[in-house]
Amino acid sequence: MYTEREMTLDVLDLAKMSAVEFTKAATETSNPDIRQALLQIRSQCEQSHQQIAQYAQAKNYYMPAPPANQQDISSVAQFLQQSMGQPTVV
Repeated sequence: MYTEREMTLDVLDLAKMSAVEFTKAATETSNPDIRQALLQIRSQCEQSHQQIAQYAQAKNYYMPAPPANQQDISSVAQFLQQSMGQPTVV
């Protein structure tokens, strides 16, 4: 039987995958109007994902990762900036 928990987590995953796919589509189009429309749809997917995640958290179906500490954020930012040849700004 398909439980409410499974359904909620499936819809949460679908919203996340949709946002990723709309982002890909937006980067691959050369038409600015289509790009803008795709980015607006992606934004709606992100909002839906946030609402579904809040519902799933309230039901104890989902627990996001805890926030990273500042040292970890700085280390990752420095690594990414160095690997992309950008000056380090933290």
